[in-house]
This record gives sequence, C-alpha cells and structure tokens, in this order.
Amino acid sequence: RPQSFVSKYESGERRLDILELYDVCGAIGVTLNDFVKQLQVNLTNDKN
Repeated sequence: RPQSFVSKYESGERRLDILELYDVCGAIGVTLNDFVKQLQVNLTNDKN
C-alpha cells in the first residue's frame, strides 16, 4: 500500500477492514489470531 494509505489508518482518518488488518498483521509478523487475542486482553484490562 502507498504511504498515504498507511498514514491515514495510522492517524485514525481511516479504519481497516478485516482483510486489510490481516495484511497488516502479516507485514508485522503477527498472526491475526494472536492480534485479536492480545486485543481482547488489552480491552479486558482497560475495563478493570
């Protein structure tokens, strides 16, 4: 993806769909499954 595209979702101007998130996870060396597991942990901790 072009840098302008990446910049928009880094800054929150644009949201990722699930397929884009899958690609981003692959680019950073994390499985989508592991990403979602960690997200759940973080969201649970934020509620406490």
